[in-house]
Amino acid sequence: MEFMRNAGCLITEGSSVYVVAVNDRRVLIPDGRFPTESFGQLLMQDAIPLGELNGIPVVAVGRDVETSDQIEQPGWLGLRDVLQLGDVAIIEASILAVQRLEFRESTRFCSRCASVMEQLSDTGRKCSGCGHVMYPLVTPAVLVLIEDDDRRTLLAQKDGWGNRFSVIAGFVEPGESLEQCCVREALEEVGVTVSDVRYVGSQPWPFPHQLMVAFRVRWVSGAIKRDQVELSDARWFSLDKLPELPPPIALSRTLIQHWIDNPAYP
Repeated sequence: MEFMRNAGCLITEGSSVYVVAVNDRRVLIPDGRFPTESFGQLLMQDAIPLGELNGIPVVAVGRDVETSDQIEQPGWLGLRDVLQLGDVAIIEASILAVQRLEFRESTRFCSRCASVMEQLSDTGRKCSGCGHVMYPLVTPAVLVLIEDDDRRTLLAQKDGWGNRFSVIAGFVEPGESLEQCCVREALEEVGVTVSDVRYVGSQPWPFPHQLMVAFRVRWVSGAIKRDQVELSDARWFSLDKLPELPPPIALSRTLIQHWIDNPAYP
Protein backbone atom coordinates (compact mmCIF):
# COMPACT_ATOMS: atom_id res chain seq x y z
CA MET A 1 0.00 0.00 0.00
CA GLU A 2 1.05 3.60 -0.62
CA PHE A 3 -0.13 6.61 1.39
CA MET A 4 -0.26 9.95 -0.43
CA ARG A 5 -0.62 13.03 1.79
CA ASN A 6 -3.15 15.60 0.59
CA ALA A 7 -4.85 17.67 3.28
CA GLY A 8 -7.00 19.42 0.68
CA CYS A 9 -8.42 16.32 -0.99
CA LEU A 10 -12.12 16.57 -1.85
CA ILE A 11 -14.38 13.83 -0.47
CA THR A 12 -18.03 13.63 -1.52
CA GLU A 13 -20.88 12.39 0.63
CA GLY A 14 -21.42 8.66 0.22
CA SER A 15 -17.80 7.95 -0.72
CA SER A 16 -16.07 5.02 0.93
CA VAL A 17 -13.14 6.20 3.06
CA TYR A 18 -10.50 4.69 5.29
CA VAL A 19 -11.02 5.90 8.85
CA VAL A 20 -8.02 6.37 11.13
CA ALA A 21 -9.77 6.36 14.50
CA VAL A 22 -7.73 7.82 17.36
CA ASN A 23 -8.25 7.76 21.11
CA ASP A 24 -5.59 9.03 23.51
CA ARG A 25 -2.73 8.39 21.03
CA ARG A 26 -4.04 4.92 20.24
CA VAL A 27 -5.09 4.02 16.72
CA LEU A 28 -7.72 1.48 15.68
CA ILE A 29 -6.13 -0.94 13.21
CA PRO A 30 -8.01 -4.26 13.36
CA ASP A 31 -6.21 -7.04 11.45
CA GLY A 32 -3.51 -4.58 10.38
CA ARG A 33 -5.87 -2.43 8.27
CA PHE A 34 -7.89 0.73 8.75
CA PRO A 35 -11.68 0.17 8.76
CA THR A 36 -13.73 1.70 5.95
CA GLU A 37 -16.91 3.75 6.37
CA SER A 38 -19.31 5.66 4.15
CA PHE A 39 -18.58 9.38 4.29
CA GLY A 40 -21.87 10.71 5.66
CA GLN A 41 -22.93 13.85 7.50
CA LEU A 42 -21.84 12.62 10.94
CA LEU A 43 -18.37 11.68 9.73
CA MET A 44 -18.04 14.88 7.70
CA GLN A 45 -18.50 17.02 10.82
CA ASP A 46 -15.58 15.49 12.70
CA ALA A 47 -13.19 14.05 10.10
CA ILE A 48 -9.89 15.58 9.02
CA PRO A 49 -8.86 14.63 5.46
CA LEU A 50 -5.33 13.23 5.37
CA GLY A 51 -4.84 12.00 1.81
CA GLU A 52 -5.29 8.75 -0.07
CA LEU A 53 -4.34 5.13 0.49
CA ASN A 54 -4.25 3.19 -2.78
CA GLY A 55 -6.57 5.79 -4.31
CA ILE A 56 -9.13 5.66 -1.46
CA PRO A 57 -9.52 8.79 0.73
CA VAL A 58 -8.19 8.60 4.30
CA VAL A 59 -9.61 10.65 7.17
CA ALA A 60 -8.68 11.05 10.82
CA VAL A 61 -11.43 10.89 13.43
CA GLY A 62 -11.29 11.21 17.21
CA ARG A 63 -13.27 8.40 18.84
CA ASP A 64 -14.46 8.30 22.44
CA VAL A 65 -14.09 5.02 24.29
CA GLU A 66 -16.59 4.54 27.08
CA THR A 67 -14.79 1.89 29.14
CA SER A 68 -11.23 0.77 29.74
CA ASP A 69 -12.18 -2.66 28.39
CA GLN A 70 -12.99 -1.16 24.99
CA ILE A 71 -9.59 0.46 24.59
CA GLU A 72 -7.93 -2.88 25.38
CA GLN A 73 -9.86 -4.68 22.65
CA PRO A 74 -7.80 -6.09 19.75
CA GLY A 75 -7.14 -3.48 17.12
CA TRP A 76 -6.38 -0.49 19.37
CA LEU A 77 -2.62 0.07 19.20
CA GLY A 78 -0.38 2.62 20.85
CA LEU A 79 1.87 4.58 18.51
CA ARG A 80 4.97 2.59 19.47
CA ASP A 81 3.11 -0.61 18.59
CA VAL A 82 2.02 0.92 15.29
CA LEU A 83 5.67 1.61 14.45
CA GLN A 84 6.37 -2.10 14.81
CA LEU A 85 3.81 -3.09 12.18
CA GLY A 86 6.29 -2.60 9.36
CA ASP A 87 3.69 -1.22 6.91
CA VAL A 88 5.02 2.23 5.98
CA ALA A 89 1.65 3.46 4.65
CA ILE A 90 -0.18 2.50 7.87
CA ILE A 91 2.57 4.05 10.00
CA GLU A 92 2.61 7.34 8.06
CA ALA A 93 -1.18 7.73 8.10
CA SER A 94 -1.37 6.88 11.82
CA ILE A 95 1.32 9.38 12.80
CA LEU A 96 -0.30 12.11 10.73
CA ALA A 97 -3.77 11.38 12.13
CA VAL A 98 -2.64 11.57 15.75
CA GLN A 99 -0.77 14.81 15.25
CA ARG A 100 -3.48 16.51 13.18
CA LEU A 101 -6.16 15.63 15.75
CA GLU A 102 -3.99 16.80 18.65
CA PHE A 103 -3.31 20.07 16.83
CA ARG A 104 -7.04 20.66 16.35
CA GLU A 105 -7.78 19.93 20.01
CA SER A 106 -5.03 22.26 21.23
CA THR A 107 -6.05 25.14 18.96
CA ARG A 108 -9.80 25.39 19.46
CA PHE A 109 -9.25 28.92 20.77
CA CYS A 110 -6.76 31.60 19.79
CA SER A 111 -3.73 31.95 22.06
CA ARG A 112 -3.72 35.72 21.44
CA CYS A 113 -7.33 36.83 21.85
CA ALA A 114 -9.21 33.64 22.88
CA SER A 115 -11.58 33.75 19.91
CA VAL A 116 -12.67 30.55 18.15
CA MET A 117 -10.15 29.13 15.67
CA GLU A 118 -11.42 28.04 12.26
CA GLN A 119 -9.99 25.44 9.88
CA LEU A 120 -8.26 26.69 6.73
CA SER A 121 -8.34 24.81 3.43
CA ASP A 122 -4.89 23.35 4.16
CA THR A 123 -3.52 22.16 7.54
CA GLY A 124 -3.64 25.60 9.17
CA ARG A 125 -6.15 27.22 11.51
CA LYS A 126 -7.12 30.90 11.61
CA CYS A 127 -8.54 32.98 14.44
CA SER A 128 -12.05 34.26 13.76
CA GLY A 129 -11.27 37.36 15.81
CA CYS A 130 -7.76 38.70 15.24
CA GLY A 131 -6.86 36.63 12.17
CA HIS A 132 -3.87 34.90 13.80
CA VAL A 133 -2.85 31.81 11.79
CA MET A 134 -1.29 28.64 13.21
CA TYR A 135 0.06 25.45 11.66
CA PRO A 136 0.82 22.06 13.23
CA LEU A 137 3.91 22.12 15.39
CA VAL A 138 7.01 20.25 14.24
CA THR A 139 10.01 20.27 16.57
CA PRO A 140 13.40 19.59 14.96
CA ALA A 141 15.92 17.47 16.86
CA VAL A 142 19.30 16.10 15.84
CA LEU A 143 20.80 12.64 16.21
CA VAL A 144 24.60 12.81 16.26
CA LEU A 145 26.94 9.88 15.66
CA ILE A 146 30.45 10.85 16.72
CA GLU A 147 33.25 8.85 15.10
CA ASP A 148 37.04 8.93 15.14
CA ASP A 149 39.77 7.80 12.75
CA ASP A 150 40.18 4.47 14.58
CA ARG A 151 36.70 3.24 13.51
CA ARG A 152 35.20 3.91 16.91
CA THR A 153 31.93 5.61 17.72
CA LEU A 154 30.92 7.43 20.89
CA LEU A 155 27.59 6.12 22.18
CA ALA A 156 25.65 7.11 25.28
CA GLN A 157 23.13 5.59 27.66
CA LYS A 158 20.24 6.98 29.68
CA ASP A 159 18.51 5.71 32.80
CA GLY A 160 15.80 3.20 31.93
CA TRP A 161 17.48 1.98 28.74
CA GLY A 162 18.85 -1.20 30.31
CA ASN A 163 21.96 -2.31 28.40
CA ARG A 164 21.12 -0.27 25.31
CA PHE A 165 23.38 2.50 24.04
CA SER A 166 22.62 5.00 21.28
CA VAL A 167 23.86 8.18 19.62
CA ILE A 168 23.50 11.50 21.39
CA ALA A 169 20.50 13.67 20.57
CA GLY A 170 19.07 17.09 21.29
CA PHE A 171 16.52 19.70 20.28
CA VAL A 172 17.42 22.56 17.97
CA GLU A 173 17.33 25.93 19.70
CA PRO A 174 15.90 29.15 18.22
CA GLY A 175 18.34 30.86 15.88
CA GLU A 176 20.45 27.72 15.56
CA SER A 177 21.19 25.67 12.43
CA LEU A 178 21.07 21.88 12.46
CA GLU A 179 24.85 21.78 12.06
CA GLN A 180 25.40 24.18 14.94
CA CYS A 181 23.11 22.08 17.10
CA CYS A 182 25.20 18.96 16.41
CA VAL A 183 28.39 20.71 17.52
CA ARG A 184 26.75 22.16 20.64
CA GLU A 185 25.13 18.88 21.70
CA ALA A 186 28.42 16.99 21.38
CA LEU A 187 30.14 19.51 23.63
CA GLU A 188 27.31 19.74 26.16
CA GLU A 189 26.42 16.05 26.44
CA VAL A 190 29.81 14.31 26.18
CA GLY A 191 32.39 17.11 26.36
CA VAL A 192 34.02 16.64 22.97
CA THR A 193 34.65 18.98 20.06
CA VAL A 194 33.48 17.80 16.63
CA SER A 195 33.51 19.01 13.03
CA ASP A 196 32.62 17.97 9.45
CA VAL A 197 28.89 17.56 10.04
CA ARG A 198 27.36 15.28 7.40
CA TYR A 199 23.63 14.63 6.85
CA VAL A 200 22.43 10.99 6.77
CA GLY A 201 18.63 11.00 6.97
CA SER A 202 15.45 12.12 8.76
CA GLN A 203 12.39 10.59 10.38
CA PRO A 204 9.13 11.93 11.84
CA TRP A 205 8.96 10.84 15.47
CA PRO A 206 5.56 11.49 17.07
CA PHE A 207 6.61 11.59 20.74
CA PRO A 208 5.11 14.13 20.67
CA HIS A 209 5.95 15.91 17.38
CA GLN A 210 9.66 15.75 16.52
CA LEU A 211 11.40 15.64 13.20
CA MET A 212 14.58 13.69 13.87
CA VAL A 213 17.51 14.61 11.62
CA ALA A 214 20.56 12.31 11.65
CA PHE A 215 24.19 13.34 11.17
CA ARG A 216 27.66 11.84 11.33
CA VAL A 217 30.41 14.05 12.79
CA ARG A 218 34.17 13.73 13.27
CA TRP A 219 35.75 13.84 16.71
CA VAL A 220 38.35 16.60 16.89
CA SER A 221 39.43 16.80 20.52
CA GLY A 222 38.45 16.20 24.12
CA ALA A 223 38.00 13.29 26.50
CA ILE A 224 34.50 12.12 27.41
CA LYS A 225 32.88 14.28 30.05
CA ARG A 226 29.22 13.29 30.10
CA ASP A 227 26.29 15.39 31.20
CA GLN A 228 25.40 13.62 34.45
CA VAL A 229 21.82 14.86 34.35
CA GLU A 230 21.07 13.75 30.79
CA LEU A 231 23.21 10.60 30.56
CA SER A 232 24.04 7.65 32.79
CA ASP A 233 27.03 6.51 30.71
CA ALA A 234 29.02 7.35 27.58
CA ARG A 235 31.82 5.33 25.98
CA TRP A 236 33.81 4.76 22.82
CA PHE A 237 32.97 1.49 21.06
CA SER A 238 34.91 -0.27 18.33
CA LEU A 239 33.16 -1.89 15.39
CA ASP A 240 33.66 -5.42 16.74
CA LYS A 241 32.52 -4.63 20.28
CA LEU A 242 29.26 -2.75 19.86
CA PRO A 243 26.73 -2.82 22.72
CA GLU A 244 23.00 -3.47 22.52
CA LEU A 245 21.61 -0.96 19.99
CA PRO A 246 18.22 0.76 19.41
CA PRO A 247 15.48 -1.18 17.55
CA PRO A 248 15.55 -1.17 13.71
CA ILE A 249 12.52 1.17 13.47
CA ALA A 250 14.47 4.03 15.08
CA LEU A 251 16.52 6.44 12.97
CA SER A 252 19.26 6.21 15.59
CA ARG A 253 19.74 2.56 14.62
CA THR A 254 19.75 3.49 10.92
CA LEU A 255 22.44 6.07 11.65
CA ILE A 256 24.61 3.54 13.48
CA GLN A 257 24.09 1.04 10.66
CA HIS A 258 25.14 3.69 8.16
CA TRP A 259 28.43 4.07 10.04
CA ILE A 260 28.88 0.27 10.11
CA ASP A 261 28.21 -0.12 6.38
CA ASN A 262 30.14 2.95 5.22
CA PRO A 263 33.67 3.08 6.63
CA ALA A 264 34.55 6.09 4.51
CA TYR A 265 33.28 9.35 5.97
CA PRO A 266 30.32 10.52 3.80
